[in-house]
Amino acid sequence: MNKLKAKMIYKIKKDVALKGKIKILLMILQFPVVFGAFLGSKLYFHNRKIWLIGETGIDAKDNGLAFFSYLKKNHKEIDTVYYITGDSKAADTVKELGDVVKTNSFKNKMMFMTSRYILSTHDGYSIPFKGVNWREFKIVYGWMVPKLQFVFLNHGVNKDDTAENANYNRTRFDFHVTTTEAEFEEMTSVQYGYPKGSIIKTGLARYDVLQNNKNVYRQKRNIIYMPTWRYYLADVSDEEFIKSDYFLKMYSFMHSGELNNLLESNDINFYFFPPHHEIQERIHLFDLDQTRIRTFNTEEDNFSKVVLESAMMITDFSSVVFDFAYLYKRTAYYQFDLKKYRQGHYKEGYFKYESDGFGPILYEEDKIIAEIEKAIDNNFVIDEYYEKRIRNTFSVTDNKNSERLYKILKE
Repeated sequence: MNKLKAKMIYKIKKDVALKGKIKILLMILQFPVVFGAFLGSKLYFHNRKIWLIGETGIDAKDNGLAFFSYLKKNHKEIDTVYYITGDSKAADTVKELGDVVKTNSFKNKMMFMTSRYILSTHDGYSIPFKGVNWREFKIVYGWMVPKLQFVFLNHGVNKDDTAENANYNRTRFDFHVTTTEAEFEEMTSVQYGYPKGSIIKTGLARYDVLQNNKNVYRQKRNIIYMPTWRYYLADVSDEEFIKSDYFLKMYSFMHSGELNNLLESNDINFYFFPPHHEIQERIHLFDLDQTRIRTFNTEEDNFSKVVLESAMMITDFSSVVFDFAYLYKRTAYYQFDLKKYRQGHYKEGYFKYESDGFGPILYEEDKIIAEIEKAIDNNFVIDEYYEKRIRNTFSVTDNKNSERLYKILKE
């Protein structure tokens, strides 16, 4: 029964048109709250032109934090506020930098209504009204705040065919940050439908942090494993999750005697650091206490520090591999469920792993373990073959990404 329910929920979530209609209705029903926030903003904030920045509403580890930090350090004249809730290390970090507002509070709603820009890595969590995205707010209430604009800071490099979910009619983003020339060309293509000037090639703000700290954090003999999530497992129970090929393949890999002996004999630190909270919530199911594998928590650990201290990244399809490539570090892809991933997740886009990837593509457990052994034997030095691909991918690798974005928004 739970499995059937999960499939039904997944099917609804995949129906973009149906989801859009439901969210429009939700937005309309919240008129009293929206109008109250609008009046409150005029009374309490006197038309302040706030740059309201954040991520998922409970964290500060990505491009939101990086751009907020840049503004607080370099442009104190900008009225900048970060939305975040909860008692956490992330919240404490942001509070030390500048003003914060509690996510989804009425104060957050009022600040939203008096902002000049909403800047976020996500377009759902950043909207302080229940169950809607920027698109629905703009369609229903854009007339109230005609100058308010949404800046999608992005949380990675778009490399797949995301036209169905990320087209302009679906997002209504006023600005959409891209990093590479190929990504920029993809997002400015007709199938995405963005108005001229909406897609901007500034680079991700968090890349500045990597460049600024690459001489601060010394690279260690660390390997980091960062698999991405599978949408079709989002609503299944733990019992169903541990029966999935996704779980079983990763469990087998990390519990492999061959892998653990290899790590032990070479004194290698191996970290399991899935970037999505859906896997983070189920890390305990992998039962890694008796292995050489250790875990990182996305809410507690410094992502940039983890990347800078690691010598190799293993992923399947996650775009975080671009962070590693930005620093010319060694990578490998373990794509054990390629066919199923393409059927239930994003279709392949302009980025072809065989010709554009930053490391070898492996499909079987023994092959990825052999690649790890090869990397250790070569002291994790990246192959010239893949180094050339990285150079061709990034036209610029500097620490000016936030500066480029700031200049565009000010102009």
